[in-house]
Amino acid sequence: MSHTIAILAVPGVQMLDVCGPMDVFAEANRVLKRNFYTLHVIAVTGSIIHSSSGVKLAADATLSDSDGFSAHTFLVAGAPDIADYQPDVHVLTGINAMCESSQRFGSVCTGALLLALTGKLNGKRVTTHWACVDTLSLKHPEIIVEADALYVADGRIRTAAGVTSGLDMALRLVEEDLGRKVATEVADQLVMFFRRPVNQSHFVRGSVLSLNGRTALQDLQRWAIANIKEVTSVAMMAEHIGFSQRHLTRIFQQEAGLTPAQWLERERVAKAKLLIEKQKLPAKKLAAECGFSGPDVMRRIFSRLVGITPSGYQKLMSRD
Repeated sequence: MSHTIAILAVPGVQMLDVCGPMDVFAEANRVLKRNFYTLHVIAVTGSIIHSSSGVKLAADATLSDSDGFSAHTFLVAGAPDIADYQPDVHVLTGINAMCESSQRFGSVCTGALLLALTGKLNGKRVTTHWACVDTLSLKHPEIIVEADALYVADGRIRTAAGVTSGLDMALRLVEEDLGRKVATEVADQLVMFFRRPVNQSHFVRGSVLSLNGRTALQDLQRWAIANIKEVTSVAMMAEHIGFSQRHLTRIFQQEAGLTPAQWLERERVAKAKLLIEKQKLPAKKLAAECGFSGPDVMRRIFSRLVGITPSGYQKLMSRD
């Protein structure tokens, strides 16, 4: 028995969203010494797909050719400008048909933005590239977006976060199909983690809100970040801006979908990551520099937001 894998590549597709997962499945075939996976690239139209890097992909079929074609797993690859892509009704009908006929379907990276237009993700847990989480959530509030996850499985749906996490997802699918032993060997051969030791928050850079403006809230954020060692509570933030804590919380939730306490936690962790990347500090000193009440509190919050302990992050970032 073999499994057919079909990946839809839209114009301007990110090459790694297609080739990364495909190489994982191909490596599984090499490990098994037989073709368990049959791989197909699907184009929207035409036989050549121009990727975002300028490299051309040769399609095995188009969506219009795929009537009656049934893949075991159907995935929609992402593209840097996919948010601007305007699929017509025929494209969405073709994607919907591929999902219906597949045992598993999903997306890689920003491909979730396109797949969401079919309604197939409504009420489901999914993930996408961290930079597109807000876009997906705002455009499709009926979808449950797990911003930190590298990979999410919900029923028949499989979604991967940004770019290289498509490899992580493909490895999980290999494990589903062929077991952990084969998946581990594939990971070893491709020199990748069997389970990546961090979640997507590790890769997020910058504050949730823009700090370029001159609003009172942005001024407050700049002050809090500059004085994060001394800012010990939301009450201090509220006092600085002259708001009640309730009013400050309401503004933060309206602007960022976060409470001030959640935002402050993220900024403390961001500062800790920056310090860890630049120098090695004792845990007590690191916690103090970032405004945590102690190393244990820092460890708990850091692990929850990043998916790894501060000491583990230090080892990951070590250049020695």
